[in-house]
Amino acid sequence: MPMYEELVKKYTKRKKDTLMDSVTAGLSYADNVAVDLGLLDDSGMIDALSSAAPFAIIAVTEQMKVIMGRKTGKAGFSDALQRMIKTGAAMGVGALAAVAAGPVAAVPAAMGTRALLSHYKSKSMLGLRVQERTGRLRALREKRENEPAKDLRPALPIGINYLDE
Repeated sequence: MPMYEELVKKYTKRKKDTLMDSVTAGLSYADNVAVDLGLLDDSGMIDALSSAAPFAIIAVTEQMKVIMGRKTGKAGFSDALQRMIKTGAAMGVGALAAVAAGPVAAVPAAMGTRALLSHYKSKSMLGLRVQERTGRLRALREKRENEPAKDLRPALPIGINYLDE
């Protein structure tokens, strides 16, 4: 079982992915805001690139983790799929916010939704891990209670025995 420090390092790294995904989901709507403010010319190419960018970044980062040996191919694919689903949902909420309140509302809506989904997943996974560990502790306790009593005295060096009274 991993030590506490190892778990902290592992989950700290995941927070970087959440931040990066939230920012790229928000930036996918930044071009619409820039067009509305007159900072960019309206072209379909920018829309296509900004919509595909978050998914491309997710695919590249997960593939790099697989190539560098930090994840298996199966784990990388699963994590990429989950990140893409959350990002797609965030972009959908951003699109709804853009229609309802204008493009300026799309950026915080997309970023907030992405962060909220990641937070919810983290909390649900924490609950699952606690539940599984509690189950393992119960099983160990039951096993210990069902075993016959053993000598609870400390072990002595080889060749030395306790004097039985």
